[in-house]
Amino acid sequence: MTSDHQPATVCVIGAGLAGLSAAYDLGRAGFRVIVLESESFIGGLASSIPLDDRPIERFYHFICRDDTDLIALVDELNLGGKLHWERSKTKFYYNGRLYGFGTPFDLLRFSAVPFWQRIRFGLNIISSRYTKSWEKLDGIGARSWLIQQIGQQAYTVIWDPLLRVKFGEYHDRVSAAWIWHRIHRVARSRRRLWEPEYFGYLERGSETVIEALADRLRQMPNVELRTSTRVRQIHTDAGRVTGISLVDGGDPLPCEAVISTVALPVLLKVTPDLPASYRAQLDQIDYLGVVCGLFKLAHPVTDSFWVNINDPNIPFNGVIEYSNLNKHMGLGGKSVAYIPYYLRTSAPRFSYSDEHLMDEFIDGLKRVNPAFDPSWIEEWHISRAPYAQAICTTGFAALVPDHRTPLAGLYITDSTQFYPEDRTISAAIRMGRRVARMIQEDPLA
Repeated sequence: MTSDHQPATVCVIGAGLAGLSAAYDLGRAGFRVIVLESESFIGGLASSIPLDDRPIERFYHFICRDDTDLIALVDELNLGGKLHWERSKTKFYYNGRLYGFGTPFDLLRFSAVPFWQRIRFGLNIISSRYTKSWEKLDGIGARSWLIQQIGQQAYTVIWDPLLRVKFGEYHDRVSAAWIWHRIHRVARSRRRLWEPEYFGYLERGSETVIEALADRLRQMPNVELRTSTRVRQIHTDAGRVTGISLVDGGDPLPCEAVISTVALPVLLKVTPDLPASYRAQLDQIDYLGVVCGLFKLAHPVTDSFWVNINDPNIPFNGVIEYSNLNKHMGLGGKSVAYIPYYLRTSAPRFSYSDEHLMDEFIDGLKRVNPAFDPSWIEEWHISRAPYAQAICTTGFAALVPDHRTPLAGLYITDSTQFYPEDRTISAAIRMGRRVARMIQEDPLA
């Protein structure tokens, strides 16, 4: 609050889950909050599009048992009845064959890898599940760490294609801490070591939480939620935030604090007053974009939620059949599948036409399931985002910025701050609520 007991104004840039969660907590605390979203819709990377008159996420998400911040918010919003847990089935496509890959027994039968390396792979999962300290892994490359843990052939078959296809030229520089947490998070979703993972889903996907938060915000007279509103510049005076100007030329918005939830390259463009040394720190962080195909299919491609792919003739490394996890979609035996590419926005494939991408997707699906026919595709969408994944190279912890910036009153949340955790909606919620607490603690005048 300001010194004259008038409610302080906080502008939140971005209406993804971090921004909405921060606005929710600040609005309840009595602050005046203005949420500014450049798109015509809310939700950010967790936003949805209509499919069969129901929302479906543009980009796939699933929930693990350690996603406690999301689970807590779901309960807080009285949405617990919309969250379900389902046994997940995973497969691995290698050398023209689909292998089971979801249980220790599947691993023992995974003949593409020598027997003792299968054992080492399983031991690495067990070790990662129970390890909580990751700092020593920050300076170690994922490639060298994985080879040491599981063996060269197991790495070549299982991990190398996944890292190489996703990170391209950076595949051998990714931090072991980042890959450890991916293993840790999924392994923690097993109730018992010998059982398959159980993943969670919300009946209408992330839209369930997003719309509930938006409804709460719309009921608060001290909160505004503006879409199609693009920020031109964050203004400062004497090292402190004073307001925001908008691209449409409307009246500037005076405020005592700003929460930026946009990607760091976007923040740098609208904040010219950041100190040069701080800008240089943020400039060192590179991102991957994402191109993601979403399909409604007349028939399932496989019986699995997740199919990892290692095939030089298939340019993507996985198919996610979301309808094999979410049992509340009401599709009558039809299927919803995602195929993502993660790549630099400068890569040619990021700018391929939708039709070119569809040709690649169809060819790959035919290889995974020879019975697949393009006539199965009843509806499809291609979505793109330029800053979907920070590239967490070795030593990344030193680059991660604090929520508080050198400019008083400017706070940031960004997926880099999830590190070593991968991008999850639970982490976004945690960051947004954490910054809201900071603003309540800090003097804003």
